[in-house]
Amino acid sequence: MIRIILIIWVVSLVYFCTTPERPFNEILLSESENAYNPIPNRDGRLIAYVRTGWDREGGSGGTGRSNLRSEVMVMGSDGTLITQEPIGDAFLSGWSADDLNLVCYRDGQYFILSVDGRIKTKGRIPNTEDYPNRTERVSYLPGLESLVWSQNEDYGAFIQTPLAPIAKSSHGLGEMIIPSPDGRYIAFTGAQKSKLHVYDLQNDSWSNLGSVTIHPHSEWDYIKPSWNPWFSDSSRLAFISGSALVIVTPDGQNRQIVTDVGNKAGLAVPSPNGQLVAYATFEDRPRKMREDLKFWGNSTLWVISTTTGAKPYSVTGKNQDTTYCLRWLSDNQLVFDRIADEPFYRKSRIWKAEVPR
Repeated sequence: MIRIILIIWVVSLVYFCTTPERPFNEILLSESENAYNPIPNRDGRLIAYVRTGWDREGGSGGTGRSNLRSEVMVMGSDGTLITQEPIGDAFLSGWSADDLNLVCYRDGQYFILSVDGRIKTKGRIPNTEDYPNRTERVSYLPGLESLVWSQNEDYGAFIQTPLAPIAKSSHGLGEMIIPSPDGRYIAFTGAQKSKLHVYDLQNDSWSNLGSVTIHPHSEWDYIKPSWNPWFSDSSRLAFISGSALVIVTPDGQNRQIVTDVGNKAGLAVPSPNGQLVAYATFEDRPRKMREDLKFWGNSTLWVISTTTGAKPYSVTGKNQDTTYCLRWLSDNQLVFDRIADEPFYRKSRIWKAEVPR
């Protein structure tokens, strides 16, 4: 009997050690597009993104950001181009609540653009040249159906709309403005080594959810990618704090540590059904052309269940490029960008990956 059990154990060990790993299902969407920051609409049929590169028309002709192209485009979820020409010279914040328009901004101006390129709203953020209080990012606030941004002043900070401020804060507010899907809450944070604050419009109250890492690369904000930590029912947020992936209620009262992801991870995003959270890990190395600078490549995408005791599993292979934007296209698909270690963002592509259950 002992001999039979030993034989079964050896055969099982050989089987499991030699069974090939689950193949990753990664699909390139943008072979013809030098693109990043993919943001799908709610049903996942359309993906807005930013076409990038250098030699922007009207730039200074040098190496400053005025020469960075930021052309708003839209594709189908299969990669088919919906817009043949750019609908805006701007960075991309996201979709309006009705999924009909896109919220964009650049150089102190904001826009709401239809998918066919019509300008619905255009304006300018005041005092955008006054550092350190400069604000460039804007977002769309459901409920009020208004654009919103953070306005920092020497004597405090305001949540500002084009018509009037809607709230004041005694502390400074980060430039990242991320309203909850139902419009009740607004999350604020800086792009690097910042606190995550949430304002409750219904109760006129603030909560500090602690430190947050959106991306470990200090230059992540330079080309203005996006990030959204909200669960679709607005009940919780998922983000990386230190080396922990956490899920927190907007008031900060309930906090769940999901897993330890290390200190080189970021871009945590919940799935539409709230059952999974995806995130990315990276490895830093010297840049090819500037060894005094770091490149956060070898990116891998992971998924973990929100249930207690779950273990993460990878859904992509390790890739030499970096990822700046990660979103869910559906409950079983991720859409993301990969940006190569090339000068002036000369090679950026959009991908999607299947998420096995």
